[in-house]
Amino acid sequence: MTAHLADNIVLAEIDVEITLLGSLFLSPAALPLHIDAIQAEWFSEPFCRYLFESAAALHADGHRLSPAAIVANMPAALPGLGTREEFFARVCASGMPADSISGLIATLRDRWARRRLVECAQDIKDSAILFGEDPFALAGGAILDLNTIAATKTAARARSFDASVEELRASHREPARLRGATTGLLSLDKKLNGYSRGQLYVIAGRPGMGKSAFMCSSLRRTAQSGKGVAIFSLEMTAQEIAARCLSDAFDTVNAPMYGAILKGLLGEVGEADMDLAQDSLAGIPMLVDDSPRLTWQEIAGNARKAKAQFEASGIPLAVVCIDHMGLVTPSDRYRGNKVAEAGEISAQARALAKELDCCVILLCQLSREVEKRDDKKPVMSDLRWSGDIEQDAHVVAFVYREAYYLQQKADADPGLVAAARYRLDFIISKNRNGETGETPLWCSIAHSSVRDE
Repeated sequence: MTAHLADNIVLAEIDVEITLLGSLFLSPAALPLHIDAIQAEWFSEPFCRYLFESAAALHADGHRLSPAAIVANMPAALPGLGTREEFFARVCASGMPADSISGLIATLRDRWARRRLVECAQDIKDSAILFGEDPFALAGGAILDLNTIAATKTAARARSFDASVEELRASHREPARLRGATTGLLSLDKKLNGYSRGQLYVIAGRPGMGKSAFMCSSLRRTAQSGKGVAIFSLEMTAQEIAARCLSDAFDTVNAPMYGAILKGLLGEVGEADMDLAQDSLAGIPMLVDDSPRLTWQEIAGNARKAKAQFEASGIPLAVVCIDHMGLVTPSDRYRGNKVAEAGEISAQARALAKELDCCVILLCQLSREVEKRDDKKPVMSDLRWSGDIEQDAHVVAFVYREAYYLQQKADADPGLVAAARYRLDFIISKNRNGETGETPLWCSIAHSSVRDE
């Protein structure tokens, strides 16, 4: 359909801005209720922005937002607008009942978003034709700007306590809504409530501890339960993940090892068995992106696409997994500051979980300090740059295999080695909504398989 000029939206609706301010000033009690849902930059008219910022500053300082206080905070003379008393009266005369404020805020935000889109498009157009500009860096910056605009849509989520209680009670009538997607392990589903929506899970370990085995085995069964899984594998290729999932799907230690699958060393019988394993996994809702060195903006954008793709097929996106955190390309904001870079990624991961209403899993490497201790079991302080990660995560867990260290000791007791061979400890060190502690699991690293004991 061809748009006519008369259909175009006025991007700077000053009348809406004045009406919103007047409505807020006429109902002083309404401003504290709505102030956090409004950003000063949404106002296109400088003096309207100034008025809002002045009122917000009064509120922040604990002053009562009376007309006298607002007027006293305005300049005595306003060139072209008369005295401050006259302009305040004019603004209030444009006001509407308090129940109109939410709609006015929505219009204000809408017009700001449209102006920003136009500005971003013009910036891209102006920069894209310059030889000195990196088009891929421009694209990354544009994605960040567009994400900032999109984020304001869900910024105002405040609701009354009664509404929150009613939403919780409604979920009690449908218990499945309270459970997260299955981890594929009954013991962990019980302790973690599965992979819960809107939550960030950090799963960490030293190399050789079974992070990749846990990820592939667990998420393979999450997908087989009918829940969408998106894996961003910055370390392994998609073929490696496929080989691990196929080996795991046999569910026996007599199955082909994933290394043999990768190398094509199966023989005629093994290939026939592989056909059966492939059929058992056909069509599972799992997407694997093995692009190297992705930025967080690229991961977030591709995760949104994955959610849309799954939902178009009637499948909810349950888990976004990033393997691993240390390979995500950081932004330039904290270049070289590893602690700040890690904090930025963990904060963005937590925000993405909330935005997409799914679980986000960050796999992490542990510090080498673990290797210097007699007791190699990891603790929270072993997380690299741990402060922000620990704070942002709803769940922090470690994978640990004693067998890995026993096999390196020439004098290790053979009985202990044999007893530990298939054991993996899943150590929950933080669980905001449940219990912590160690959960012993059965694990075959060669088959990338993890099971309940």
